[in-house]
Amino acid sequence: MKIIIILLAVSSFYLNVTFSQDGYRININKLNIPIDNSGIIAHVDIPLDGWGGRFEEALFVFSGGFFISGFNADTLWACGQATSSLVVNFFPGNVGSNQFDPRYKVYVVKKSDPEFGSSWQEWAFAVDIGAEFYDGNNDGIYTPVDLNGNGEWDINEDRPDIIGDLTTWCVFNDGQPSARRLRFAGVHPQGIEIQQTVFAYNLGKMYLQNAIFIRYKIFNAGNNNPVLDSVYFSVWADGDIGDNFNSDLVGTDTLVSSIYTYKNVPDADSGYGANPPAFFKSFLQGPHTYIPGVTFIDNNFNGTYEDSIDTPLDSATNFMGSIRGIQWIPGATNLNLTSTMNYHQSDPWHGDPSHQSEARNYMLGLNKFGEIIDPCTWQYGEVFGGINCSEVNPYFIYSGDPTSNVGWINTMHTNQKTILNTGPFTLRENESVYIIAAYIVGRGDNPLSSIPAASEIAAFVQQFYQSNFDDNLVDVNDDMELVINDYVLYQNYPNPFNPFTKISYQIP
Repeated sequence: MKIIIILLAVSSFYLNVTFSQDGYRININKLNIPIDNSGIIAHVDIPLDGWGGRFEEALFVFSGGFFISGFNADTLWACGQATSSLVVNFFPGNVGSNQFDPRYKVYVVKKSDPEFGSSWQEWAFAVDIGAEFYDGNNDGIYTPVDLNGNGEWDINEDRPDIIGDLTTWCVFNDGQPSARRLRFAGVHPQGIEIQQTVFAYNLGKMYLQNAIFIRYKIFNAGNNNPVLDSVYFSVWADGDIGDNFNSDLVGTDTLVSSIYTYKNVPDADSGYGANPPAFFKSFLQGPHTYIPGVTFIDNNFNGTYEDSIDTPLDSATNFMGSIRGIQWIPGATNLNLTSTMNYHQSDPWHGDPSHQSEARNYMLGLNKFGEIIDPCTWQYGEVFGGINCSEVNPYFIYSGDPTSNVGWINTMHTNQKTILNTGPFTLRENESVYIIAAYIVGRGDNPLSSIPAASEIAAFVQQFYQSNFDDNLVDVNDDMELVINDYVLYQNYPNPFNPFTKISYQIP
């Protein structure tokens, strides 16, 4: 315990002295989550509630963020924002900018704000540093003006990139000098810029009141290398369910592309009591990638997709919301979830990554030393229910079903850190990729029933994303809600990345 407290104290001090921090508290529905302008989620001290993401009466996440790694020529690099692992590599602002520029703050706009009001006007400063907007008059310039003077926004008028009832936006870059990095000290800044949009919906959207969405727009400024290859991206979190974080467990639900933190015994925590929730991190949209012979015909055999030369066989999509629509990227495809992984604070065999190669191994779904995990001999979990452990996919950690105690189950209660991984893709100079994820919390009437409760919400969140965030999908009546809640879909086993899978369900 003393070691953990010391590490967190060092992390907090380190945060306070390395960049100009601006924060905002997302307090909507049952979620209360502070964020800042450098990509840190939850581990941000904003009065009056302080740090930590809260659901209803207690904590559910200590810190959230991401990892990203790849190759610059033949050199492996890794960086991220993962405060409780002492990985803090990103500054507010664009690549090469002054982090103390007051424009590099968290911008906030609400659906309920007056149209063409102060938040719409302030969005112009965000647009100056890279934020997107709806260009109603198609002139390429953000001018939020009521053109016909009717006091309402019309389709031919500009507006901020509003998604949901609450939207926040900020931009940050990997400018932390290598000499000041507590982890991955030999890694130099790669010229990576990330624009982060966090958005959420109000109580009227029944299945979305326990979720927030996070969109990462990742950009290679080309300052270090015009091409960063074999890039992997991970959505990272240190989930703490309630007051006793050392009693947490981890599971993977591949049906909803999620990794989750939960408890399995009642009264294990003074924060939530007998029915603590489960915290899911769900993967919604992967980065686009071009694959010769699969997503396009490489007519000039140069390995790169080129419009008007090569023949597209597929298209990737970027869902931007019902107002801005869908961006189609011909000749490409969206990557799916490729692996999930967890690790423990200060564990010598499965703990915080101290070197870029260790972070990369976790992002590939391997153990800290680059080895494939064997579920048959893994010391932190066990395969139950008569399942042949050799048939379990080792790249999706603890993919069993804790509610029925079947499959690969985490058996070590401890402080858990989790990552959702996708890749590989390429970051080319002045090109962007988009990744969308969600934080979801579900609560049942006992610890294990919270898992299917959260999984049901995650399934709806997936459907809502596929609708391009169409608000009409969630404006349903109470009777429909009762019907939807009247089925139970259990975790499949083995997961669908195996040649076969089993799914149990109950319906009236």
